[in-house]
Amino acid sequence: MEKNSVPGNETFLILGNGPAGHFAASEIRKNNAEAEIVIVSKEPERTYLRTQLAECFEAAMPDDKFYMAKLEWYEKNRITQVLGVEAVSLDTEKKNVTFSDGSSRSYHKLILAMGSYNFIPPVETSLYRQDEVVEVDKLSSAHYRHISGIYSIRELADALALREKLPESKKAVVIGGGLLGLEAAWSLKNCGLDVSVVEFFPRLLPKQLDDEAGVIFKTIADESGIELILGDSLEGINLEEDAEGNPVLRSLKLKNGMTLPCDLLLFSVGVRPATSLAKDAGIAVDRGIQVNTRMETSAPDVYACGDVAEVGGFVYGTWPAALTMGRVAGANATGVDMEFPPLVLSTNFNALNAKVFSAGSIDFNDPSLEVLSFRARSKYLYKKLFFKDEKLVAGILLGDTSKSTRVMKGIEKGYSKAEALASDIL
Repeated sequence: MEKNSVPGNETFLILGNGPAGHFAASEIRKNNAEAEIVIVSKEPERTYLRTQLAECFEAAMPDDKFYMAKLEWYEKNRITQVLGVEAVSLDTEKKNVTFSDGSSRSYHKLILAMGSYNFIPPVETSLYRQDEVVEVDKLSSAHYRHISGIYSIRELADALALREKLPESKKAVVIGGGLLGLEAAWSLKNCGLDVSVVEFFPRLLPKQLDDEAGVIFKTIADESGIELILGDSLEGINLEEDAEGNPVLRSLKLKNGMTLPCDLLLFSVGVRPATSLAKDAGIAVDRGIQVNTRMETSAPDVYACGDVAEVGGFVYGTWPAALTMGRVAGANATGVDMEFPPLVLSTNFNALNAKVFSAGSIDFNDPSLEVLSFRARSKYLYKKLFFKDEKLVAGILLGDTSKSTRVMKGIEKGYSKAEALASDIL
């Protein structure tokens, strides 16, 4: 990569080409027709829909459903893509970024949109040779990729590697029963594997569903053919050597003492914002890179957006938030005043033969909450609205999610019970 030096011409450098980086670039070009825009990504792929990765287990996704824009879009908007290169250091005083290939690039405005990475808990790993343990180690994110049968899906390359393993796999275990873990488990099930999910919490989706909805969802999930092991966690991994002496997955040991034979293990236990570059550069970091509502960091002319950013003490980590943050960062970087608005967190889940919509962020056990609800046991239909201080603050739709847009509108406008009923949300 050549160092950039275009006298008298502003350069906007974007690190990361997820949805936040993509929409930041789009907003910059919308407001500035002449500036140079460069997107750098460690992945060798242009911006794609990361939410589609689980579906890649089953079959290759057509380009028009997987990528956010055609190559022509980048050419038309004169946006330069530098792919397969990672930023390794940042000098905010000299306004310069150094990359993994040894090159560097200067900027006038910098947007950090590196996203997040999958967290892999350290797990004791035992290597067997002819049924005798010959080595005990700790599995970490630094080397799990080198063991056949162990995966964590964050990038397209991860999904493609797992898909290559599927024809020779029979038993899969997913560690983590959150939204992404359950979606991945369902895709693996649809590929013909026997699948188990191990979840630390005693019930599924405790942040999205109240106790009553959780029971209904568990019943539906049980009927999906996927084994659910709740209130437990991974204790150890057992490997064995193949004919070439390489370690391959053999079985798992859970905290309760159970051993699960398996030939495919998928970690889905949460993500962490990729903050190391910013932290090393002296930019304020807590859980994420700290930004204000304009997506400005503590460093001049440096913005952050998407999964890597923390605004108001909160890391959103959602697709809608990333899109909005990207637009806000791009607009403010070009001098157009725009603020990040309060967003209603929402979830749409369609797997395990279940449809789930949940919106709002509340403590379901808050005794001050008032509710309106509807339930039809025979059809697994469940609808509930939660009110606090006479305003709608959250909602759950299970089985029939057709009125999710009305629920979102009601939360945003703070509907009273009477207004909610009048709008036919339930």
